[in-house]
Amino acid sequence: MIIDRILDRMDGEEYTPKRFYDAVRLYENPEYTDISMAMDYGEEKDVKRALCEYVIFNEYNPAICDYINSVSWLE
Repeated sequence: MIIDRILDRMDGEEYTPKRFYDAVRLYENPEYTDISMAMDYGEEKDVKRALCEYVIFNEYNPAICDYINSVSWLE
């Protein structure tokens, strides 16, 4: 799941945008592709917004958004 990849990174697992993107594409719902679209066509702020929307929509701990906004997802 996408949340697992976010939490793995929070726990210190090595991060590469390509590997994260591949996981997002694998787990993304076909009707909801905001994260991969943001990674493909957006800027950092767009990716962070899409990830936080995912966290909130799925009722995960909203404090995860603090972490999401503190790191770069495209570099």
